[in-house]
Amino acid sequence: MPYPRPTHSPGTPRTARTLHPQRVHRAPAAAPAETHPFDRIHHPMPSPTASPTASSPVSFPAFLAAGRVPRSWHRRALIGVSLALTLGAVACTPSTDSTAGSAAGPAAGDDGAGSAASTQPYPSHVHGLAVDRTTQSVLIASHEGLFTINGESAEPKGQTIDLMGFTVGSDGTYFASGHPGPGVDLPNPVGLISSTDGLTWSQVAHGGESDFHTLTTTYQGIIGFDGTLRVSEDGSSWTDATTQISPYTLAGNPATTLAVATTEDGIYRSEDAGQTWTKKPDAPVILVAAVTDDSDIIGILPTGDVLTSTDAGITWEQAGKVSAQPSAVTTRRTDNGTEIWVTTENGLEKSVDNGMTFITVIDAGGV
Repeated sequence: MPYPRPTHSPGTPRTARTLHPQRVHRAPAAAPAETHPFDRIHHPMPSPTASPTASSPVSFPAFLAAGRVPRSWHRRALIGVSLALTLGAVACTPSTDSTAGSAAGPAAGDDGAGSAASTQPYPSHVHGLAVDRTTQSVLIASHEGLFTINGESAEPKGQTIDLMGFTVGSDGTYFASGHPGPGVDLPNPVGLISSTDGLTWSQVAHGGESDFHTLTTTYQGIIGFDGTLRVSEDGSSWTDATTQISPYTLAGNPATTLAVATTEDGIYRSEDAGQTWTKKPDAPVILVAAVTDDSDIIGILPTGDVLTSTDAGITWEQAGKVSAQPSAVTTRRTDNGTEIWVTTENGLEKSVDNGMTFITVIDAGGV
């Protein structure tokens, strides 16, 4: 599901972005953008075979942070945010040049420390982040399709599909949902689709029926939300979760049964692969979250403040801050420790010190 961010005019070519790989973000005091952090705005992409028929938009009430996080975070989170905001559904203007442009760079999976400028447009609406478990490349799932981070550029990968929900399983299989782009022979919505390489996709289930706006995987299978929270062992057959909540994002550990769900009421935890969910009374209101291979949890508030938990989401510590409101987060284990990758309206940012500081890998140029 797209996140609140500025849009571009239809038919306007997206230009190259200037890269600033050494920009460091250290909890700036600037107020957050005046956008509603839990708005769910549906952005359908036209189908080559049928008129767009989006599934029911998933909506959330106005963001209410009181009582969820410490007062210092409340003040920052509430600057410019009205408690009386109401939701609307708007259509996203599809990009007409989502695969235009390319640039050579370091090998896929590089740490982004190169200096060559990119000519590849940055995705306009980022829906998710994940890591390819075979190549260790960072992947961006977006309105314009899948992108691979190659040094300092985001390079398009495979067919143009509006990837709403996106996750990578323990065996490296990609799972996604959303809407097909022009020339893509899939129903609208695509239901659940899978791929082994991100280049071609196969229908798994619920084609023309379900639009999973968020997906994640655990050791026991897949968790998805298409208006109903559902679980599946293999993606082909689904059952409703015992506990029903409305998650903004889902995050799981493919090696365990731990999963978390961010909601307007605070973050929920599941220890049985998404069947049942619980929330502590003082659970922080996190916008996006990721679960590491060690089952530590990274959570980012709408203000960009980063929280970490080393006990599977029971207690939280404040770390640093990203440059703007986040749209997605993932983690990647390296020989030097765990990296945290975050997308914001400013671009792609990375931390190598457990979220204390972040550098800009790709500058979106204000997209």
